[in-house]
Amino acid sequence: MRLFIFITTLGLLSCGQNAANKEPGQKDTAIKTVVQKDTVVKTGPQFYTCPGETAVNASLSKKFDKKWHVMNDREGKWIKDAFDYFIVSKRKEYPDYPYITTGDFNDDGKTDTAAVVRDEKKKEFRVAILLSNGKIQLWEDDVLINAALSTIPKGEAVEGGDIDHPKKIKIKVDGINVEYFEQASFVVYWSKGSFKRIQTGD
Repeated sequence: MRLFIFITTLGLLSCGQNAANKEPGQKDTAIKTVVQKDTVVKTGPQFYTCPGETAVNASLSKKFDKKWHVMNDREGKWIKDAFDYFIVSKRKEYPDYPYITTGDFNDDGKTDTAAVVRDEKKKEFRVAILLSNGKIQLWEDDVLINAALSTIPKGEAVEGGDIDHPKKIKIKVDGINVEYFEQASFVVYWSKGSFKRIQTGD
């Protein structure tokens, strides 16, 4: 009987020693790892590319040696609410919005393109007007990082100016609407052989 008790005691001590000698990091097969169902794995942001961006950038590169390029969502300083409400919804109909728009801007009966462009080095901004004849004009006045472009159809009346000098014009060709959400906006339009500007919002 004493021999049985002695052997049993040795067996129990041996088991306890093996458990104590288990290396750190080893897991019992009975232990399961629990993963929270609401865990989100972020893979990094995906940036939208305008369908017309490649062609416009190619023309800009040919003319200005890669000095200018079309703005994009990654560079834009958009307020999230404004971006979601104004831009995302409008892209369903105009995929190039807000950086590129098209129309007959110089009254030659052919389609031209306007784009918000950025200088890679100086971080300046322009509206590049790419005419159908291959010429490119850069509009500089009041162009900021968060400019949104759209086309105003020819024949439409545009009201602008300021409080002291209100102005209303009827544009004879398509105009380029440059707007800033809840801020100032203006229209660039063709008149008497050159592009002009009218302020349309504060």
